[in-house]
Amino acid sequence: MMIRRLEFSGMRLKAKNISLLILFFISQNIFSQHTRPLSGTVLETEFYCNNSDVHSSVKPMLDDFLTERKIYGNDSAVKASVHYLGGAWNTYGNGSDAVYHKMVFKVNPIYDFSVGQDFAGKRLLYSTTIGTILSASYKGKIGIELRGAAGNSTLPNYLDSIARKTGMMPSWGDRAYANGNANYSFQHFSGNVIWRPSKIFNLQVGRDKHFWGDGYRSLFLSDVSAAMPYIKQTTTIWKLQYVSLFTAMTDVSHSNGSAKDFRNKFGTFHYISFNAAKWLNIGVFESVIWQGNDPSRQRGFDPNYLNPIIFFRPVEYSLGSSDNSMLGMAFKIRLNANNQIYAQLLLDEFYLKEIRARNGWWANKQAYQIGYKCFNVGDVKNLFLQTELNIVRPYTYTHGSVQQNYSNAGMALAHPLGANFSELIGIVSYSKKQFTVTGKIIDSHYGLDTAGTDYGQNIFISYMNRSPVDPLKPTQKDYNHRMFDGVSTNMFYVELKASYAFATAFPLRVELLAATRREHNALMTKNSAYVQIGFTLPLWRTYRDY
Repeated sequence: MMIRRLEFSGMRLKAKNISLLILFFISQNIFSQHTRPLSGTVLETEFYCNNSDVHSSVKPMLDDFLTERKIYGNDSAVKASVHYLGGAWNTYGNGSDAVYHKMVFKVNPIYDFSVGQDFAGKRLLYSTTIGTILSASYKGKIGIELRGAAGNSTLPNYLDSIARKTGMMPSWGDRAYANGNANYSFQHFSGNVIWRPSKIFNLQVGRDKHFWGDGYRSLFLSDVSAAMPYIKQTTTIWKLQYVSLFTAMTDVSHSNGSAKDFRNKFGTFHYISFNAAKWLNIGVFESVIWQGNDPSRQRGFDPNYLNPIIFFRPVEYSLGSSDNSMLGMAFKIRLNANNQIYAQLLLDEFYLKEIRARNGWWANKQAYQIGYKCFNVGDVKNLFLQTELNIVRPYTYTHGSVQQNYSNAGMALAHPLGANFSELIGIVSYSKKQFTVTGKIIDSHYGLDTAGTDYGQNIFISYMNRSPVDPLKPTQKDYNHRMFDGVSTNMFYVELKASYAFATAFPLRVELLAATRREHNALMTKNSAYVQIGFTLPLWRTYRDY
C-alpha cells in the first residue's frame, strides 16, 4: 500500500509514522523526570562526579539525582536544556526545590543554524535543524519528556559517504533522506517516562540513546547509533547500583534502504557498579543480542532474558541458544580530586587455551580501553585534559547471523570503527564563564575490509565469511588472524571547536568548528577539511571523528 509522504521544507514525514508516534507517546510517555543530556563533555559535572559517590558510568543520569548531590554542571548546553523555561509554559517555584516540591513545566529548544565550507568536497555546508523538548515533573517522582526535531544538512565528503552507506544521519542515527549533492533531511522523535518512588529505585520507559562508560568512547554501549525503544530499571543500595536495560532495535542490513524490509532485533543489558572504596569503582557488564523475525522463523522478545539478575551465558547454554552475548569489566580509580584513571575490558569470546597458544585463533574476540582524565590542569580552573587508548580485536561484535551483530539501525552499538583497530585520543578543553574552546586529536589504525574480504573490521559481515590469512591455504580460516589484517589503514583527525553562550533568557549559543581528516592506505588517500560557524544547541553528542 502506498503511504503518502508529507513534504515541508525538504523534510519528509510518513503519515503512518506520525500516527504511530502519537499513539506511542499517549500510551507510554505519561510522566517523566529530566535526564542530564548526552550533549558533550560536561566538565564541571564530571569533576564533581569524580569527587562524590555518584555511579557515573551509566548515562544519561537523572538530573534530579545529580541535583540532590549538588552536581549541577556549568556547560552551556546543559544549562539550556536543564534550566531554561520559556514560551507559554511557566514554573511554580525556582531552583532545585521546585523539582522536589512543585509541579514544573519546561520548554527547551533544539537548534542548529550553521554555514561552512567543505574544502575537499568543494561544496557549501549548511544545516537548518530545529526542535523542542517538552517536559514536566511533579515532586521529583513522576513526569514526562518529549523531544522532536527535524532538519536538513549538507555533509562533509567523508560523512556523506557514511550517510550514503548506512542510510542513517551521522550523530542523530535517524534515517537520512537524500536530496542530492551531499544534502540530507531527517526527523527525530524521542522521549521517556521516569517513575522514581524513592531514592533507591527508578523505572524508565521510552525511546532514547544510552552511553555506558567513563571514557570518550564506550566499548560496552554508546550513543553512536539511533535512539531505541527501551525499559530501564535502576536500583541503588549502599555502595551498589544495578541497572537492567531491555531494548528493541532495528536491523537494516538486508533492506537496501527500504523500510519495509527492516528486521527487528532485541537486546538486554545489565550493569553492576560497586564503589569498593572512595578511590575505586568496579563495574560488571553483560549483554545479549538476538534477532527477531526473519524469512525462516518468527521470534519476538525472549522472556528468558527478562530476569533482571541473571548472567546470560548459563541461560544460553540451558536454552541451546546461539544468541550474541558479551561480558565486560570496568574500573575507575580516583587518584585525587583532579585526576582519574578508567578502563574497560570486553569479552566477546574467551578461550584461555587458544589465547595461550598464540596461534591467531579467529574467535579471540576482546576489546580494551584505558584512559586518563585531569581536571584543573596545572591548577588552572576549568582546564581539562583527557587521553584514551582503545583496542578492539578482529571479529569482535560480529556474529554468524548479521541480524544478531552488535549494532542498531546500521550503526555500531559500541565503537563507530567496528573492530580490528587501535585508536589513541587526546582532548584538551578550557572554559571561562560562557566561553569554551576544545581541541581534539585522534590517531587510528585499522585493517580495512574491502569488497569480497572479511578480516574482522566490518561488523556487518557474518564471521562465517571470514577470509583466510594465508592465500596458500584458502581453506584454513580459523588461525593466523592478527591485528590490522586486511588493508592496513591509518586515519588522523584534528578538530578545534570554540563556543560562546550568551547571557540571555533564551539560550543562545554560537559555535565555530574547524576539522581536518586524513585516511590513507596502499589503495587510496582520502583527505577532508571543513569549517562551520553558526548558532547551535544540539540534543546529542555530534560524532564526526571516525
